[in-house]
Parts: sequence; structure tokens; C-alpha cells
Amino acid sequence: MTFPARTGAHRDRVHHVPHVGQEQIVWFFLSDWSLTVLLVFLGVSVFVVRPLAVLGFDAHLIASLVFTVMLVSGIVTVARSRRAALVFAVITVMAVSLHWARVLVYGDAWLGVDAGAAIVACGTLAAMVLAQVFREGPITHQRLQGAIAAYMLVALMFAASYTWIDLHVANAFIGTPAINLQHDPMQRFVYFSFVTLTTVGYGDITPVAPMACSLAMLEALLGQLFPAILLARLVSMELYYRQRRFESEQAKLDREALARELARELRDQAR
Repeated sequence: MTFPARTGAHRDRVHHVPHVGQEQIVWFFLSDWSLTVLLVFLGVSVFVVRPLAVLGFDAHLIASLVFTVMLVSGIVTVARSRRAALVFAVITVMAVSLHWARVLVYGDAWLGVDAGAAIVACGTLAAMVLAQVFREGPITHQRLQGAIAAYMLVALMFAASYTWIDLHVANAFIGTPAINLQHDPMQRFVYFSFVTLTTVGYGDITPVAPMACSLAMLEALLGQLFPAILLARLVSMELYYRQRRFESEQAKLDREALARELARELRDQAR
């Protein structure tokens, strides 16, 4: 039994069936909206899940899941560049694996390893997010949200750094309780990191060891420079693209005026 040969048009209809839902999902994650998704997960992790753990709720698994989803959403955020997505995917697999190994198997024995992996993951993701924020194109609300997400990632990176120092340097901080796995060990340093980054400095937690003091000074310096440089860069980019849009619209109006003038001359000659 033989079947009729498929024509080229038929093959095109078979192999090029539009998948509207799939295209919309891909467009969403490759657009600036992925920066909004990352910011949402960061906000939930910092301002909702971690405080619940400190208040006595058993939020370890929830915090770990949010941490995992946050890093996975970071892969989506940098998916515009295959090389960047591949690099961060490898870092994410490493950080997530070590984190879950610490939570489920090794406990506080691997807290330093978990903190070190978080330093690498948060720092790398912050750099990649900033690269996407500063890429060519008009400044959108989502890019501003991406800048906020990068700011929060820097704070989390320093929080993991303080946790690592507290584990390896005796009496590095004063005003911090002993590490207790009943709560999130990094939460107190998340608070200290945000207070330092924003240069509020309540003084309830104080770095004492030279390494801790140097890191706190570096974070405070970044907290001052980051918003100033970021705002200056974003404003300059917005002014540049507004100028380009104005020039493009003006050139379009000039072409339309020239076309009307030529049409009028041709009508006059025809008479």
C-alpha cells in the first residue's frame, strides 16, 4: 500500500504548527520580566521565609526550596546568553547540591561549605543580572527591578561571607548568638548585611576580627557607590535611547515630508 507524497506546503503545515502558549512562555523568560520573577523570589526568601524560621516555625525545607527556586530562576534570567546560562547552571547545581546535602545529611558540619557555595552563586548571579540590566535597549521597569534584585544578591553574598567568617574565626562578631540549627544560621547575618549595605548601622551586631571589619567596610563602601553608579548609568542610558527615538521619529517625519513634496511636484508636472 502506497501513500501520497507530502508536498512542501504540507510538510510546512506539519512541522511548523504554531505553539502560541509555548512561544509566550519562552518570550516571558527571555524578556525583562524574568528579572521581576527573580526579585519576587528574593523578596520571599529574605522578608518572609527566613523571619518565619527565626520566629520558631519549622521553615527549613521551605527556605531551602525557595533558595533552590531562586537560583533556578537565575538561570532563566541569564538564559539570553547560552554561555552565561551554562556557567550559572553549573554553579547552581553545585550550590543547590551542597545546600541540600547540608540540610538533609550533614547538618552544621557542612555549614561552611554551604556558605562558600552561596557566596559564589549569589555573586555570580548578581554580576550576570547587572549585565542584563545594562545591556543595550530602552530602560524598562523590569530592568529597575533587576537592579534591585542585584542589590539584594550582593547583600546575600556578604551575609554568606559573614557566616563563613563566623565559623572559621573565633569571636569575629559580638552581639550574635551561637549557631543553632533550630533557626536559619544565616538569618542574623542577612540582617547585619542589609544594615551594613544601607549604612544604617544599628550597632547591635559588631564585627571585631580584622577580616570581619574589612569585609564590613567593603560592603558599606559598595552600599554607597552601588546606587550612585547604578542611577547615573541608567539615567544616561535612558537619555541616550530617548535621543535615538527622537532622531528616528524626526527622520521619519522628514522622509514623509519629502515624499509629499515629491508627489506634489509630480502632480504639478503632470498638469
